[in-house]
Amino acid sequence: MIQRIQSIYLFFYAALAAFCFWAFPALVDVTNAIAEVRYIPLGLGLLVFITIFLFSKRKIQLRLIQLVLLVHIAFSIWYVYSFGLTKMIEKIHLVPGLFFSLGLLLLVLAYRAIKKDEALVRSLDRLR
Repeated sequence: MIQRIQSIYLFFYAALAAFCFWAFPALVDVTNAIAEVRYIPLGLGLLVFITIFLFSKRKIQLRLIQLVLLVHIAFSIWYVYSFGLTKMIEKIHLVPGLFFSLGLLLLVLAYRAIKKDEALVRSLDRLR
């Protein structure tokens, strides 16, 4: 069902990623490398938005969220490595920091909720 709590978590992640797509150019220096960086959160947000509608296929939903988690963590590490933590703190990049931390939290909460639903369905299948 789309009304599940994981759908809300995933929707907020997609909205946060869309906001990052809009806000990234204003926060970082516009160079050729940076101009392309803002498409990564948008791609992750679109993948997560598609994942919302796979509510009947929980195993595929879990795999896609694992993929997004890995890419999200890799992107976070790359971003901090490329631009340096001190440079990020000096310029006060709140949007990337918000995307990295809150986005990671939302993905983990959604993953745990889907896993919980899958365990519930398996336990009910055993009772039949």
